[in-house]
Amino acid sequence: MNLIVFDIWGDYAYFRRGYTTTSTLTYPFPSRTTIAGFIAGILGYPRNSYYDLFQKENSKIGLKIINPIKKTRINLNYINTKNSMLLSEIKGNGKRTQVPAEFLKNVKYRIYLSLDDEEIMNKLYNTLKEHKSVYTPYLGITECLANFSLVGKGIYSTESIKGNNVDINSVVLKESGNIKIEPKKRYGVIKSPGFMEDDRSVTSFLEYYYESMGNTIKLESCEYYKVGEDNVILY
Repeated sequence: MNLIVFDIWGDYAYFRRGYTTTSTLTYPFPSRTTIAGFIAGILGYPRNSYYDLFQKENSKIGLKIINPIKKTRINLNYINTKNSMLLSEIKGNGKRTQVPAEFLKNVKYRIYLSLDDEEIMNKLYNTLKEHKSVYTPYLGITECLANFSLVGKGIYSTESIKGNNVDINSVVLKESGNIKIEPKKRYGVIKSPGFMEDDRSVTSFLEYYYESMGNTIKLESCEYYKVGEDNVILY
């Protein structure tokens, strides 16, 4: 199996948790659906036209946290719709309201991607290699601009390996195996959207273990992929 490996980073990121329309909390790293949208934006796919390319049966994605997870609060300007949803009826200074939102600061992630469609894989590789993008890349919202670059040679060939007491460099699907808690590490668990239909309805969620400082996670027994010097769980 061939993988394209590239890094994405930025000064700020805001991956809003979609539990409600007013949630101001962020995921610690982009969901699988967000990564798919980032890649589709680089390639120039129209909104909601690419979800079939990133289904469970024809794609694999992995993510490594490179920079430690740091959070900060930034006020966002929203339209005050408490009394009305019509802009014509919202008058005076009450048109705007500020809401403190949780942002990620100085983020950097490594993305591992495999698609069954070799034509799209080749197109993505060439686009990343030339550092081009059809749409401006961003991390969650358009105000959080992103940069990207290929890692090493960009394409890596790998096959799955089964092992015991493996140090995993990426985030880990909860179902991948039991983790061994080690001292001086900061573990977290999060559930985020995994797969969507073209109408933006979420068909399934994925639950992950992650280490917020970017350190490895040790699994008692698991199936993983060797990518360069990294041991990676793909999902």
